[in-house]
Amino acid sequence: MRVVLTRLIIFSAVFFVSTILIIMGIGFLVWSSFLYLSTVLNPYMASLISGLIAILFAGALVLIVSMVTKGSGNKESKDSKGGKSKLADSTEVIEQYPLESGLMAMAAGFIAGSSPESRKVLTELFVTLSQNTSD
Repeated sequence: MRVVLTRLIIFSAVFFVSTILIIMGIGFLVWSSFLYLSTVLNPYMASLISGLIAILFAGALVLIVSMVTKGSGNKESKDSKGGKSKLADSTEVIEQYPLESGLMAMAAGFIAGSSPESRKVLTELFVTLSQNTSD
């Protein structure tokens, strides 16, 4: 269990650093658009347009995330199920916390896609956690 947690901490740190680098990259992208536009327009208009582009990008990202994390499916079909399983409990948690669930799925997908070893670590972690919770 200690090895799995160590690997998870390492991959979480790599995920954090890569997130910081992505944010810096977006900052440089906005700055470079400002520099390019300032050669064509006056600096005030260039900064206004660069800022509006950044705001529109952030708004589109929030809209996409909100559309993806909204609960989907027919609630009547979920209520008509006779027996409840652990899967039903997890869907209730996902419906109750859609943003957190979406962010965790995104983080797990990013970590799983980063290397074949990370997929192995995540699989070991989930198996260990499922064995510990079933006891």
